[in-house]
Amino acid sequence: MKTHIYLILICLTVFFRLNAQIGIAGNEQYNSYEQCIYIDNLTQKLTSDIFVSAYYSKLKTSDSKTSQIIDTIHKKREVHIRTKKAKDGYLFVNKLIMDKVANLNCESDKMKIFYVYNNKAITTKKGVMRVLGLREKCIQISEIIHDEQLGMITIYIIDK
Repeated sequence: MKTHIYLILICLTVFFRLNAQIGIAGNEQYNSYEQCIYIDNLTQKLTSDIFVSAYYSKLKTSDSKTSQIIDTIHKKREVHIRTKKAKDGYLFVNKLIMDKVANLNCESDKMKIFYVYNNKAITTKKGVMRVLGLREKCIQISEIIHDEQLGMITIYIIDK
């Protein structure tokens, strides 16, 4: 019985070329919107390589929540992904980074983020997990440095 249903569905899609939403008026305009993806309050393009390799690349679908905002006035689609292990301190730090990038008015495509926690550079999975678990009330941001020549933003985080 299952095979008959699958065969019918395949025949319908092949012979009649069923494409959902193609004929709906206005669908093409949403596909032309600029899409921005934010992962834990940081644009996908700014996400540090060590965080991608040690944490984000190993996530399952159930480890995150996704929401989408469509701004029809500015023709922009924002996808916000929040991971379960990212605590309020890490989200706060990333928000500060995004504010700094916005104030600098520079291209975020070419920028890299470098985290320094308690005077130690974050280069290991253990360090990544420490930064992810930060609580806002327990940290202090000592400074955020932008190096134009290297295209790097370094953020210094200290325990209170």
